[in-house]
Amino acid sequence: MSQGEVTGLASVNKTSDTVCIVGLAPSHRDQVVEEPEGVEIWSLNQGHIILPFELMARMTRWFQVHPWEEMAARQRPEFQHLEWLKSAKIPVYTEEVQQDIPMSVKYPYGEVCNDFSGVYLTSAVAFMLALAIHEKFALIKLYGVDMATGTEYQDQRPCIEYLIGRAIERGIKVWLPADCPLLKGPMYAK
Repeated sequence: MSQGEVTGLASVNKTSDTVCIVGLAPSHRDQVVEEPEGVEIWSLNQGHIILPFELMARMTRWFQVHPWEEMAARQRPEFQHLEWLKSAKIPVYTEEVQQDIPMSVKYPYGEVCNDFSGVYLTSAVAFMLALAIHEKFALIKLYGVDMATGTEYQDQRPCIEYLIGRAIERGIKVWLPADCPLLKGPMYAK
């Protein structure tokens, strides 16, 4: 995707060489507020409900890449997620452009998969990480991305660790909090 390209109703502009991807695990997600002004900060799904106001004010992109009808059908009205997406002032990546979301941007799935020579994106965080690699950020920082419970651990964590490896392979620096469980495990036969 080129700078300022319109891929839906909103245009997307890369504003920094650093992106902070903020997951929803409580371990480190709020620490991203300590990042300097100007870095890109991305989050996802219903994170707007739990993330602090000062962090929400700094968001540069949002991701809701689940199949739209399925996602919309399971929303709890008290969270007002669909209403929040409609009022978002930042690009909102969706599976397909959503006409009722003024800042809707179609996720460049084909481009990203071609860049990685295959389809291996097992979570919304993987979509975010793959796009950051595809856009050639110099530094990717992961906050609140532990992938340590249930299906996250079994199905999603291997993909995140694979994408981290692909980023490093391309010369992109990846930062994880010191006690993040990603990329950790006992050395075999030691």
